[in-house]
Amino acid sequence: MTFYGIGLGPGDPELLTVKAARILATCPVIFTVISAHASDSVSESIVFSLKPAGRIVRLVFSMSRDRKTREAQVLANAKRIVAELSRGQDCAYTTLGDALSYSTLGYVLPLVRKALPDLRVEIVPGITSWSTLAARSGTVLVENRDILQVVPSFTQDIAEKLVFEENTATVLLKSYRSRNRLIERLKKEQKEEDVEVVYGENLTRTGEYMTRDLDAMAGREENYLSLMLVRKRGRK
Repeated sequence: MTFYGIGLGPGDPELLTVKAARILATCPVIFTVISAHASDSVSESIVFSLKPAGRIVRLVFSMSRDRKTREAQVLANAKRIVAELSRGQDCAYTTLGDALSYSTLGYVLPLVRKALPDLRVEIVPGITSWSTLAARSGTVLVENRDILQVVPSFTQDIAEKLVFEENTATVLLKSYRSRNRLIERLKKEQKEEDVEVVYGENLTRTGEYMTRDLDAMAGREENYLSLMLVRKRGRK
């Protein structure tokens, strides 16, 4: 039996890899994920679009600020996966973006491996949200000796702590809480430095939105599936 970790990409089913689509079309059990307060699962909609032959099992993940609550939910989901694998059938675990970049698979995989030490695991990577933002907006992500840094920015204090170095592209994931404080800082920096900012939300899906206008960014409602790209070039 094999446990597949499948990166689904940003949301458009056409951006799945051929390998991911092939595995999902025939795998006996496919796990999709959803947060406790969400009504729809994006990963599930992508899987359904493939008309898979296997059974789809939805896993709910807690977004509680209480660590013990989150850990208990992860453990419960890992046990469900182990139970299905223990029946001797292949299982696929799907997650938006890349399978092992800021994904829930990173939480459950060690627990599954611990329970089933001889388990065969295969990870299929997916297109990341930041490569998608660069592509959709036509923005060069990095070039020559530029440095790329990826920062989860869901706390407001990141606006003061983060350092934007020259010749660096900074991806700010889940920026919905820190966004406006970051924007106020970036407005000041744009007056003195060569700073390019691109904002995107719901990329490749219904409601996709992108802008380079800082005031327009500030006026957007909070959106969990949003990110910012900040490119700071060196002085000429």
